[in-house]
Amino acid sequence: MQSKIMTTNKYRDAFLDIAKGLAIILVVIGHVIQGSAENFDDLLWFRVIYSFHMPLFVFLSGAVAAIAFQSDSVQDGMKASLQQAKVRISKAAIRLLLPFVAWCVVNQLIYHHSDNVLSALILAFRRPDTALWFLLAIFYCIALTTLFNILFSAIYKLATRLNFHEFTKWICDGRVQIVLMVFIWWAIREHTPRGAGLSLIRPYFIYYVLGVGFYKYIYPKLSTWKYLPAWIIFIALVPFWSRTAGDNIDGVTLIPIGVTYFYAGLVALSGSFLILGLAKWISETNIKLIKSFLILCGQLSLGIYAIHYFFLGYSPKVLAPLLLSVGLSYGINRIPVVRMILLGERWRFI
Repeated sequence: MQSKIMTTNKYRDAFLDIAKGLAIILVVIGHVIQGSAENFDDLLWFRVIYSFHMPLFVFLSGAVAAIAFQSDSVQDGMKASLQQAKVRISKAAIRLLLPFVAWCVVNQLIYHHSDNVLSALILAFRRPDTALWFLLAIFYCIALTTLFNILFSAIYKLATRLNFHEFTKWICDGRVQIVLMVFIWWAIREHTPRGAGLSLIRPYFIYYVLGVGFYKYIYPKLSTWKYLPAWIIFIALVPFWSRTAGDNIDGVTLIPIGVTYFYAGLVALSGSFLILGLAKWISETNIKLIKSFLILCGQLSLGIYAIHYFFLGYSPKVLAPLLLSVGLSYGINRIPVVRMILLGERWRFI
């Protein structure tokens, strides 16, 4: 049975919170290493963490979205699909865009990177890497998923009118929808716009969709030991990964040319499944203190992501920025208006 913890609005899967907790701790460790050493790209732990930590976060965002994923909603008609899209994008704007803008303003008021707040906001959308780009990337992933849902609704409506009954059953299958999203996006992604940070979804949307498919269709059947092959693949491939090398492969000629195109994705996915396997194991153990802390970090991951940058230089390394950002995020979560603006949260944890 999946372990659940209750909040004021729904049940949460402890496995997802633990996985998000592990992921955000890796983010903090990676940023501390990056800020502490000039040759960080040559350091093993930095390369290991950076080879998969952001794809993992996107993957987990898709897994969270899978909870509300209803593939048969395409039968409700175009009008219903458009209404669902409006609701989803509105919620995503509050959950993600509002904190993206709010923290951009906070950073401008503290550090004065730009001439004024407006120019800082414009820069943030032109170059999301100067702000909390991950939030913008996930917002675009959600928006694109809703567009695909509208497309599938249109296909379903057309197939119904043409009496293609077998095809209507096929397009209602969530697994088929996920495969179609992956392949269609793979075919068109290089032709999509780059402005306003839209280029972020080029490398990350597939991880988001795979996260939906994993949690919806694979996770319930996957025991802990079945994650082991991912550990083996990751350990075998990650030593050759480099952030600055072409195709992320650092001077290795043994890997076939046909495989190099997929090398970085394979490393990212196998590393993600390594963490997912660890999260699965922790969720099934009775290590209450560690489990509770990781669940808390997972629930507060957005706040930790936004706040830990302010404390990267504090000692002890990693521990100080992590605990300070956890404490501040927890405090912010208790103030309704501030929670809404900075964390996009409407509800409070119990």
